[in-house]
Amino acid sequence: MSAAPAPPALQDRRAGAAGTTSTTTGILVIIALAAILVLPVLHFLPTQVAIRGATYERRVCAFYYTWYRNSTVYPSEFPSGAGGWSHWEENGHFPWVDPMDIGSAQHPTLNTSDVVLFDSGDPAAIRFHMDCATYAGINTFITTWWGPGNYVDHNFGQLLNITALDDYDMEHTIYFETVQDRYNRTKPWGLDNLVGDIEYVLSKYGGHPKFLKVGSRPVIFVYATESTQRVSNWSVAVQRIRADGYDPFLIADLGGPQAPPIEFLRVFDGFHVYNPLGIYRDEPENALSRFTTMVSSSRAYGKLSCVTTLPGYNDTQVRDGVIPLRRQGGSVYQQSWSVAKQANPDWALICTFNEWHEGTEIEPSLENGTYYIDVTRDYVNNFMA
Repeated sequence: MSAAPAPPALQDRRAGAAGTTSTTTGILVIIALAAILVLPVLHFLPTQVAIRGATYERRVCAFYYTWYRNSTVYPSEFPSGAGGWSHWEENGHFPWVDPMDIGSAQHPTLNTSDVVLFDSGDPAAIRFHMDCATYAGINTFITTWWGPGNYVDHNFGQLLNITALDDYDMEHTIYFETVQDRYNRTKPWGLDNLVGDIEYVLSKYGGHPKFLKVGSRPVIFVYATESTQRVSNWSVAVQRIRADGYDPFLIADLGGPQAPPIEFLRVFDGFHVYNPLGIYRDEPENALSRFTTMVSSSRAYGKLSCVTTLPGYNDTQVRDGVIPLRRQGGSVYQQSWSVAKQANPDWALICTFNEWHEGTEIEPSLENGTYYIDVTRDYVNNFMA
């Protein structure tokens, strides 16, 4: 196919190009200088000039925890340690004596009339959670992940396989839990473990049809990005991972809603906040402006943006010192979804589907029934409209 003729104005400029070389060069220099000056300014634009329109396809994700175990053995359960308790007994509780005595202020029911301390390796529990998520419009679980070869890793594989086997309209990824000594930046093996574990995930799960991808790139969310490795170390890690033939799409946790720092923009593909407790507990009036700044700044650089919602926070059954954020009859959750809609990110995140220790769960409970699943359906429909 022959090229279309250039517009007349451009043809005229070409005809006189020999006489305007210096002018053209001057213009190019001005444009280059403008880019150098304007792009950093865009990074700090006020919220009123937010760039319109999502860059990536809309999605609703929920942080999902597969670390719960009870004394029952289930089909395909991770063999090592099967039959033991994990996480329900956190911080000295005795759920095998009294199901109400658990490391949580609220209690799961799997939508029955009783407390049901499920096992994350139980296929029935996995299916129930995906049924709830599908009903609510959640199409992605961001699943806690603590390294290769343990029961949490095994349960993630179960989740992917059941999703494919039963043809759920969902995809999943991992939440790369960085707060571990195995990634300690002061140790010579810290960076090697970081690279090796990400490559393990990409090799074992990245090609699975139910593993979340942006285009062809497997997505990985990174928690507490600088807790054990500096951004400069992450830059080295990404270079090594790509040199080994992998190309992950990394979404970094910024800790709080803010414009992503320049050094983060150079390394990561998107940005999120895991838990916006501080903003909604201490300064809820600033939540919209802060998240809008985060979205606008991310979008100015072509990065994926996320806004996180939450129903409340209460970790008093497992630790001391964190002031709770009471649910206020659902008003906290409602406000956070209103912020997500107005800030107009690419993806909305929910903190969380089932982190019972910190009281951020939305799955059915003895205290709240199915209220949070039901209203999530309404909020998601509004967000996706």
